[in-house]
Amino acid sequence: MKPVKIFCTPGSEEITHCILADIKSRLPDNVQPHGIGKVEFIHFSNENVEAQVLENVRGIFVVVIHTQTPSVSEHVIELFALLDAISNSGASDILLVFPYMPFSRSDRKNKPRISTLGQLFPRILSEVLNVHRVLLLDPHDGHLKHYFKPTADEITAMYLFANWIEKNIFTQYSRDECIIVFADQGSSKRFKNISYITKLPSAYIDKDRPDDSENPHFDKIIGNTSGKICIVIDDEVLTGGTAVGDAELLMSEGCAKKVIMCAMHPILLDKKKTNEEVIQLIDNSPIETLVVTNSVPMREKKSMSKKISVINIGPLLAESICRIILDKSLADLHEYKNINYYV
Repeated sequence: MKPVKIFCTPGSEEITHCILADIKSRLPDNVQPHGIGKVEFIHFSNENVEAQVLENVRGIFVVVIHTQTPSVSEHVIELFALLDAISNSGASDILLVFPYMPFSRSDRKNKPRISTLGQLFPRILSEVLNVHRVLLLDPHDGHLKHYFKPTADEITAMYLFANWIEKNIFTQYSRDECIIVFADQGSSKRFKNISYITKLPSAYIDKDRPDDSENPHFDKIIGNTSGKICIVIDDEVLTGGTAVGDAELLMSEGCAKKVIMCAMHPILLDKKKTNEEVIQLIDNSPIETLVVTNSVPMREKKSMSKKISVINIGPLLAESICRIILDKSLADLHEYKNINYYV
């Protein structure tokens, strides 16, 4: 078995440290990675970027962690440079891990004459940089994995949320008091198993997005949420505006008793607001608790909030990475009964 080294791009250090903290018990001692691999990124005066790997990777199984963080475009170029440097240095294999994949919402030509970077980005990685092992955590849409050649592997944090509900909600409230509310029809299709796992009824919020303003139209609630503890499920929280709108709709028109929001990817950024203002929007809203993962950096934002609870996905990603390195199946990770592998 070849030794393993783990690298990451700037901005992805937080989740990479979480993965490293859990990976040691899952790999044989003779192949263990020792910290994050050293790489130097040089930004020249003409804004060109160069990456230099500062340690030997010849014959090594290299894992590269990259999650979407500002500045997204700059970090993507750094990723391209890093992958090229690793490939040029004789690595035996490269596994690229996306806790949150950049450009994942830009893959459909739903308007005339627009770009589809969500399709182009995987093509560049597969066809130009020859990256043939990719792991995605809860991509915006399941079909995104098919843009990689060969098809990327996909895992989900959904079972971690189901486990959180079991341990934190059902210890306070009976199942009869609770309901799963999907943030839209798309979420109801993607995460429908969470209702089955928790044995809870479900509803969803009917909404549409007529433009790119990040402010959807809230139409109505499909299902009875009156007097219920509403556990809202969504794939991401971007500016926080939609999440707050969901909570306000459920508390007013839906007559909910309480709203708990669960989102896989907590972007929590707004071009028109500071980070503090975005967090304040959540903290001043009817949302009682916002439960998220650390697929993007969350340490600083969590410290600002009294309502945010973070689920660590480091063990899930570590287990998945080790299974790929050891040529083991990921199928077990798609069953709730096996959650003990990473909890």
